[in-house]
Amino acid sequence: MSFNWYDHLCDYYGVSPEEALQLGTRSSGRKPSLPGSTTCEPVADMTYEDIWALEKRDTVESVYKFYKDQGAWSAFRQCVRHKDLEQYHMSIFNYLLKNGGLARGHHICEYGCGVAPFVTTLLKSVSDETAKNINFKITVADLDCEHFAFAKYRLQSIKETRKMKNLELEFKTVTPDGLPKFSSELDVVICFEVLEHVPSPIAVLENFRNNMKPGGFYVENFIKHDHDDDDDDDGPDLISAREERDQYYKNLNTHYDLQFPDRKTSDDNPDITRFWRKSYINR
Repeated sequence: MSFNWYDHLCDYYGVSPEEALQLGTRSSGRKPSLPGSTTCEPVADMTYEDIWALEKRDTVESVYKFYKDQGAWSAFRQCVRHKDLEQYHMSIFNYLLKNGGLARGHHICEYGCGVAPFVTTLLKSVSDETAKNINFKITVADLDCEHFAFAKYRLQSIKETRKMKNLELEFKTVTPDGLPKFSSELDVVICFEVLEHVPSPIAVLENFRNNMKPGGFYVENFIKHDHDDDDDDDGPDLISAREERDQYYKNLNTHYDLQFPDRKTSDDNPDITRFWRKSYINR
């Protein structure tokens, strides 16, 4: 069974494939007229930066509200961005499968998932026979925002369409009051282009460590954006996240073992995606 990248966008927002592509294509200064849905209001005549500037984003609550204020912006943007990355998504899962990270009954979490592109690609790509017998628990976690609402709709739709009766979907909302608790220990966590946007990457890592099985896989990157040191507002690339980056990696190296790439490649490429395994030894 095949799916087009735009199918669920068109169904959920009542747009054509051409409109979906236009609404999600990045360009400088663009002010798209984003449609509403059953879970958000329309947004129009504002750039991404205008939406950030609607209010002072100086508290965790106000930062989190930004993702709700933008309506369907990131739902379209992320779907367009990831439509050409499906082979990359599957390379992640193929590595995990080869190295024991994916097995019957395993618990996979895509954290800060947005539209949940990684697990969506996995569920779309498996054969019909595998789909009927797939036996995973998949948790997706994000803020209370429109792109998370769309992710829930799309995953539930794929599960029903592909008759994945043994697939358990779990949705966890991250709130200003605390990080999510999980119903069972995690075997895999994927955290892609997220950490630079969270108030405390160190707290996020500690939450994963407390909820992950020894030997569990952590797939992460932490994009290192260049900003003027004199600027006291970097937009969604949070200053607090940047300030914790070095300590985050110190903690990660203490409690996890780097699997891929090799240490030199990792050190030379700050934005690279890394595969770690939680240590079996409590360090």
